[in-house]
Amino acid sequence: MRIISQNGLLDVPYESIAISPYSKNMATIVGTFPGNDLSKGDRVYILAEYSTEEKANKAMEMCRKQYSQCEFNKLVIPKTDENLAKVSISLTGNAVNQIAEKYVLQFPADDEI
Repeated sequence: MRIISQNGLLDVPYESIAISPYSKNMATIVGTFPGNDLSKGDRVYILAEYSTEEKANKAMEMCRKQYSQCEFNKLVIPKTDENLAKVSISLTGNAVNQIAEKYVLQFPADDEI
């Protein structure tokens, strides 16, 4: 799954970044890469900023649900491959687009939560 920051400037694999609310401002969601040493000045990336801690928590929950759906799709898709081959190309394209959407999460804007 891909994680895209609220502003669209950071796009990384979910498995490559640790995501959490920022300890100094729980309404901000940040990401760090494994092995980063913040005491040495390694960077923390702002993934999203919200007006309330509750909205940040909701965005984190959305992220977890999206990841769960992504993992479920990885198990189910290989089993549906043969069935999709029997369906018209236009329907197959729609199914592919709907499935692909589940592999990307862009943190929503504050007013979208």
